[in-house]
Amino acid sequence: METLLQDLRFALRGFRRAPAFPLAAITTLALGIGATTAIFSTLNAVLLKPLPYPQAEDLYNIRTMLTDGRVTTGMLSNGEVSRLNGTTSSIVRAAGMQQADLTLLHEDGTPQHVKIYGVTEGFFELFGLPMTLGGFTHQNFVRPAPPRPAAPGAPGAQAPAGPPPAPPVVVISYRVWQDLYRGDPAVVGKPIRFAEVATTIAGVAPRDFDTPHRGDFWFGQQLDKDDINHFFDGFMRLKPGMTLERANAEMAPIMKGLERDFPQADLNRAYVTRPLVASVVGDLGPILIIVMSATGLLLLLGCVNVANLLLARGAARAREMSVRIAIGAPRSRIVRQLLTESVLLSTLGALFGLLLAFVGVRALLALGASKLPRLDAVPFDARVLLFSLVALVISGLLVGFAPALRLAATDVRTLMSESTRSATGGRGTARWLSTMTVIEIALAIILVAGAGWLVRGFASLRTTDLGFTADNRLIFDVAFLGAKYPNPAAVDTASRTLMERLAALPGVTGVGATSNFPFRNNLEGSLIAQFHGETVDPAHPMGTRQRIVSPGYFQATGTKLLQGRDFGPDDRPNTRPVAIINRTFVKRYLAGRDAIGLQFSAGYPAPDSRNEVTVVGVADDVRQKTVRDEAEPAFYSPLSQLPLRRQTMVVATSGSDVGGLQSAIRGQVRQMDPQIAVEFELVRDLVSATLGRQQLGMTLMLIFGASAILLAAVGIYGVTPGAGRHSRQRVRAGDEAGCAARTHRDRDRTWRGLPVGADRGESDLCDPRVRSPDAGRRDRAGGGNYLLRDDDSRVAGLASFAVRSAAHGVMVTTAAGAGGMACLFSADAPSWAAGACDAADVQRLSTTFPGRCRPHSATQPCRRR
Repeated sequence: METLLQDLRFALRGFRRAPAFPLAAITTLALGIGATTAIFSTLNAVLLKPLPYPQAEDLYNIRTMLTDGRVTTGMLSNGEVSRLNGTTSSIVRAAGMQQADLTLLHEDGTPQHVKIYGVTEGFFELFGLPMTLGGFTHQNFVRPAPPRPAAPGAPGAQAPAGPPPAPPVVVISYRVWQDLYRGDPAVVGKPIRFAEVATTIAGVAPRDFDTPHRGDFWFGQQLDKDDINHFFDGFMRLKPGMTLERANAEMAPIMKGLERDFPQADLNRAYVTRPLVASVVGDLGPILIIVMSATGLLLLLGCVNVANLLLARGAARAREMSVRIAIGAPRSRIVRQLLTESVLLSTLGALFGLLLAFVGVRALLALGASKLPRLDAVPFDARVLLFSLVALVISGLLVGFAPALRLAATDVRTLMSESTRSATGGRGTARWLSTMTVIEIALAIILVAGAGWLVRGFASLRTTDLGFTADNRLIFDVAFLGAKYPNPAAVDTASRTLMERLAALPGVTGVGATSNFPFRNNLEGSLIAQFHGETVDPAHPMGTRQRIVSPGYFQATGTKLLQGRDFGPDDRPNTRPVAIINRTFVKRYLAGRDAIGLQFSAGYPAPDSRNEVTVVGVADDVRQKTVRDEAEPAFYSPLSQLPLRRQTMVVATSGSDVGGLQSAIRGQVRQMDPQIAVEFELVRDLVSATLGRQQLGMTLMLIFGASAILLAAVGIYGVTPGAGRHSRQRVRAGDEAGCAARTHRDRDRTWRGLPVGADRGESDLCDPRVRSPDAGRRDRAGGGNYLLRDDDSRVAGLASFAVRSAAHGVMVTTAAGAGGMACLFSADAPSWAAGACDAADVQRLSTTFPGRCRPHSATQPCRRR
């Protein structure tokens, strides 16, 4: 412990002496650890955090599929749900849930559109949470037997009228209990007001119950056990220790039995199961996994960046390390010191990274991520803190690994030699820096390429032809319910009247209505079609969707009519039934036949010839479910022939004042019926919401890609100056070595009486920093020497200039005026003379530099003293 504290104090002192290095390293690690922790916390909230139910890993979602390629809702029938109960050894319970719409009336009479979910018996018990208050009883799911008819002729005798509905009751969510009833403990049995039905509260759901997401109302669904209509979303709980493979093996024979009993509905149908958490998050999970991988690369990039800085700093400290090793410090002690410094940097980076992660997650939620499943709250729990600790340790080891390994692989002689060469080390360090730089660039390219891939995919989705126009369109739901609308004719009249009023508003360019607007995830019926005069092929039935729209709907949505006509005012209930089919219907089933005038019938589980329709037009394909899903065969029926009490109104606008238009629309609806709830939604926002997961992933990857480029640039810039200094020092060392070699050569030539620098001005080239200011006015003179101005009097009237030699220090060459005679002498060594110095020249040199140069003879150069 004492040694560790000593290492920490030493590291802190070093950081204090050079604060730029730790600041850059901590910032880099904070960015990497913070981004990784933020995404992991999101991934933890979505995938890793258990659902709020006991043994949530045993909960599964159930759907169905048709193996022969027919279109299907993917939902379950009540018969397919009920037969799973009590017939297997793996399933504890199975239950179904169906979505419906109601209009909640508040105490002040304000209407609010809400979704209510019909559930089968055992639904809440399946999830294992105790009810807050009350709950459904068995009687809420059992259809009472019809009353016995009286004896013939007896008073009050009447024909059976069918089973009456059970008294409707609802279970409300904990949120509604708190918001509307202030947590009243006596709320069970109190009435709750809906525009469509009078009902009472049977119970309050568990506080943590969230199936479906943000569901608020549930009622008991009363259906026959052999009902074959597919509109249930199924759920099941397995017994502890049972595997999904075993459950699937037991469910297959059950479906085979349903296929025998109901071949028209369940032929080639199979159960499809997946964990409940996977069904809740959808494709958000894979997107987060991709982004999590990207953040891991970003953290690795940050570690490489800091390791580069440590390598450069460690090379500059090579002299220190060599001295410590030379005086007896074990190599392991030096390695531990380096690892201590790296872990200290990682710890500080992790602390700042946690703060950055917290801020980043809150920013993501504020930008709309909170609307995605399970992202309404992203906690920083023990799992996230443990992940941060692991990231801290791993980054500390990665950061200190390269410098420590570099030191461990280098002997003391090499280390001391490199410490004297340059501040950045020798060839070994240069190779390490080059390798780490290449890794850094490769990681940055990977992240940028991944970001580009997601951007390209998102751009492709944004440019996909949806089949309708999203801009300048808004939608809202209306429900024509109550005594004011006693029959379909009254509903049709009210719908037409409302659309006429809306079309007359300023800025409105089109109005239409539909049973199911795209991307709203409403259940869409799947029917079997049959052309007039043909029989149904059981092996290849013609599956199709049916959508009900008003005249003017295609114009209001911007959907193109490719052939034929639109629905018109003459398409009434008492006229010939007509239909408009889509492009995919034509491609798949008509095989080149003319569509206009074609007659077909549709129904489920078999076509009903009494519902035969005539095709009057062909519309373009529309992406109905998601942007990714291709269009399915579908036909449109006129709303005037099949009036619906619940409709989605579509309003096309020409201006940007959507707020004013919404007020005008709400006023028109309130004049018709104050109990109709109007909640607007822009079609553009609806489309964007379907791409929310992809947009989140793309945005994060863009941020990480930009961060990767920034980190790589900073890291390369931080290493390049050191490498540049190293290169310059190597060049300078080479120049100095060249100067030394020339000095020895000139010395030899001097002894032989040869002129110095006869070929080039080599002395002048050794170090340009000490060149003479008169170098630009030199003239070639006899003897091959470089001469300066005759009046240069810096050294007793003789020109001189200084050069630095790696071996001999400062040397001064003096040149006599016109004679071109020279004397070479060393400032820190015995004198050397060059050329044929006469007595006068030598006398002047001796006077100027006493004791350095003396005459030897009149015809020989001065010799070494």
